[in-house]
Amino acid sequence: MTELVSLGLFVLLSLACHGPLSPFLPATFEPILLLYGQRYAPVLVALLGGFTSVAAEYPNYYLYRRLLSCDSLSRVMRSNAAGPVTALFGQHPFLAIWTCAWSPLPDWSARILAAHSQYPVRQYLSAFLLGRIPKFWLIAQVGFYWMPGKWTVASIVAASTLLTFVGVLRRRLRAGTRADSRFAAL
Repeated sequence: MTELVSLGLFVLLSLACHGPLSPFLPATFEPILLLYGQRYAPVLVALLGGFTSVAAEYPNYYLYRRLLSCDSLSRVMRSNAAGPVTALFGQHPFLAIWTCAWSPLPDWSARILAAHSQYPVRQYLSAFLLGRIPKFWLIAQVGFYWMPGKWTVASIVAASTLLTFVGVLRRRLRAGTRADSRFAAL
């Protein structure tokens, strides 16, 4: 019974980490994969995590389609982080989504592009699934062999979160500096 509860918790964490709030939860799921990879077969962790994360992508797709009327999303897509994905998506959309699913590139950019272009939802979900299963397996496998302690995993989460916030602050300060210089030039 405790195994089912533990796997149920993993499913809930997968849904939370890949749901609509996922852009605000950077690198949250990787430490979870490390921990669950220690306890369960990495292939089970990868398959369960992959299918659960794709289940979360289904409502994400439609939510992002509704949000696309906001001007702030077009600004996000012009960011440096989304630039390479946008260029690749123009030529090979499936490849762009698949690449975002397994790599450190931001998967939110693939979500926005797919929703904006009304890319077929089945192909969108397939690309995410085909990219996430190997990525999740690799991370769970690292957890299986490395066996990091809870404090190590907590440190990884804290460092990742700190780096993300520093990056966001840095971009905002740069944008503020550019706006100030434009204002001074008037």
